[in-house]
Amino acid sequence: MKSCGVSLPAAASAATRSIGVAGNDDEKMASAKATEIEKDFPKLTAQEKDCLAGIDSTLFGFHGLQEDGARTKALLLKAVSCFEGHILKAEGKVDPGVFCQLGHFNLLLEDYQKALSAYQRYFSLQSDYWKNAAFLYGLGMVYFHYNAFQWAIKAFQEVLYIDPSFSRAKEIHLRLGLMFKVITDYESSLKHFQLGLIDSNLCTLSKAESKAAKEAYESLLQTENLPAQVKATTLQQLGWMHHTVEQLGDKGTKDSYAIQCLQKSLEADPNSGQSWYLLGR
Repeated sequence: MKSCGVSLPAAASAATRSIGVAGNDDEKMASAKATEIEKDFPKLTAQEKDCLAGIDSTLFGFHGLQEDGARTKALLLKAVSCFEGHILKAEGKVDPGVFCQLGHFNLLLEDYQKALSAYQRYFSLQSDYWKNAAFLYGLGMVYFHYNAFQWAIKAFQEVLYIDPSFSRAKEIHLRLGLMFKVITDYESSLKHFQLGLIDSNLCTLSKAESKAAKEAYESLLQTENLPAQVKATTLQQLGWMHHTVEQLGDKGTKDSYAIQCLQKSLEADPNSGQSWYLLGR
């Protein structure tokens, strides 16, 4: 066979040089792309990183971002932009925790679609995601927002399982109470409303959600053949709710209704020490 005038070693050498040039070109393009990304996205200062370190889903509802929390909102928006830039630059090699934090930030900004997307990425990348209570809580809040109650219930129950003393347990119990009421599991609904209302921590239920909780108790009272103990407990909790939840009306009207409920509770169960105690307050 005739030689083409190029030896195999020479051809190999030429191919190597060609690949090397192409590789260098790729590196230059990647470097240019990274530089472009860095220009498009802001960088966080050390102080801002420190502030963000303590922010997660448990702050949801407790930051008035539309009022006096303008500075926090601006920081969260900047953080989201920075994290998105980091993800683009990393081209798939991203620590799963970045997606979890991004989910928290978007949740606090009430961008539920972005929050869900980020949480789902964390879920798919982090094998022991179930150990992260803040993640499960944030995911539950997003599902709750979308009325995906089956998934929200599962996420919230997992939080309480891995961390019974979770700082936002009250938020979870009240929302579980609402969801179980919707799916007509009244026994579970009452149980979680009870656990939520005896918790002295602050609650972020909106006026509409508080009204729904009130209606859940009143609906339970209409149940036929309701055991006296359940009726007494329901009236007790309904009364205490009117006494403590500001969204249910003016103080005079609420307190009057609360007293009526507690008195009816004692009619159903005269030996209820808790109802006697609350009525005395």
